[in-house]
Amino acid sequence: MRAIFIAVGSELLDLDRIDTNSLYVARRLREKGILMDMKVVVGDHMDHLSWLVKKSCQRAQLVIISGGLGPTEDDITREAVAAALKKKLVFQESIVADLQKIFQRRGMAMPEINTRQAFVIEGAEVIANPAGTAPGLYLTEANCQVLLLPGPPNELVPIFEDVFARHIAPAANYFIYSRTFKLTGISESEADASIADIYRKYRNPLTTILASPGVIELHFLGRSKNSDEEARKLTDELAEKVRDRLSRFIFADKDVSLPEVIVAELKRRQFTLAVAESCSGGGLGNLITNVDGSSEVFLGGVIAYANSLKTGLLGVTAEVLNKYGAVSTQTAQAMAVGVKRLCGAAIGLAITGIAGPGGATPDKPVGLVHIHLHAADDDKGARQLFSGGREAIKLRSEYAALNLVREHLKGLDNQVS
Repeated sequence: MRAIFIAVGSELLDLDRIDTNSLYVARRLREKGILMDMKVVVGDHMDHLSWLVKKSCQRAQLVIISGGLGPTEDDITREAVAAALKKKLVFQESIVADLQKIFQRRGMAMPEINTRQAFVIEGAEVIANPAGTAPGLYLTEANCQVLLLPGPPNELVPIFEDVFARHIAPAANYFIYSRTFKLTGISESEADASIADIYRKYRNPLTTILASPGVIELHFLGRSKNSDEEARKLTDELAEKVRDRLSRFIFADKDVSLPEVIVAELKRRQFTLAVAESCSGGGLGNLITNVDGSSEVFLGGVIAYANSLKTGLLGVTAEVLNKYGAVSTQTAQAMAVGVKRLCGAAIGLAITGIAGPGGATPDKPVGLVHIHLHAADDDKGARQLFSGGREAIKLRSEYAALNLVREHLKGLDNQVS
């Protein structure tokens, strides 16, 4: 079954408004093996919406429309859908009576304009709205199910769930099974280049690659008309081939963050961690302390933005700073050694770099970051040149530092084996 979601509202075309209803609906549909082919945002324009509904019903077996069911002149969803499906609008007095009761419970007289909400598309089932005044509408046209939902999430959800249980889920004809890998220490393009020859051979399962600063997610979704077991087998076959290729970058195969993985591993080994940060400005410590229970392993940190703090608190010598500069391998190493000693931690971790947009030199461009880890049995650093704006560079630096801890801990496992 193909599904298309249409979010109606000129306000959703503004930069500060985001449609979130489609995310909820897509997740619920996916649970029944129904994949959303596309989602579209359209303004309060009769011709545009009518054309879009008509084309969507020709392409998909399920069209879900949110918004535009209110009482005002710009609420044109009912009219546009009726025009697209060449159906009449029928006035239902029973809806007016229900609306009047709602306003009476609120201690208000119903405005005359609310009677517009009593117009129903010919042949549509009216779905009561327990949280508002706009009822939902459900109808079938040829091979397409069409569902009209109010825009506010607290009103949309109960109406959608009602129709989902009675009409949509029973028509779902796929079993699905999904797998996810989370990676770090590799870029999106590098990950894709490494596995494209594997996943391109499969039309089923579907492979999706998602990128965010510091983390790459690989999603595999297998579908079967026969059984859950078949969907699982197809998905596992592809996922395990990819795991073999990218195992050294995979830090999780479930919905956990890299900071959560690091904290859990430090707890398991009873190791403590302290951080020294310059360009990241405390962001690394913030990521770690956002994890519940991080106090068991995270001792603290130093935000040494000024060189005077690098020397006074962390013991970075003036000679190192003068000879190599604050953004250098040598300074990062000295910061890691200093914070380990200062806090009495098992692991010292340091970040220094140029987040921009200013501060760069010809040999030290914006995005240059040096990261270092110091432990009793290990001393390793990384030089990175990150792209993006200031915040993206800082976040990528923080995740690269956490990845250095992951590699250190993984190295200890290799030594044991």
